[in-house]
Amino acid sequence: MIFVKTIKNEKEIQNKIKKVDGAMSQEGMPLTKELKSILYNCYIGKTTFDVERKKMIDKYRKMYG
Repeated sequence: MIFVKTIKNEKEIQNKIKKVDGAMSQEGMPLTKELKSILYNCYIGKTTFDVERKKMIDKYRKMYG
């Protein structure tokens, strides 16, 4: 389980997403709008990182076995 400090400030949320996008871009894998939206929903508490992680794992297991 991943524990994340609750972020309440909109500017702080956007800054965190930009940092993640920047790090991923350096590796040649910038975030899509969909992934940024998922991160945003996790930060505001609409969903959790564990739930979204499981969804992605299930999606790619179906695609690639």
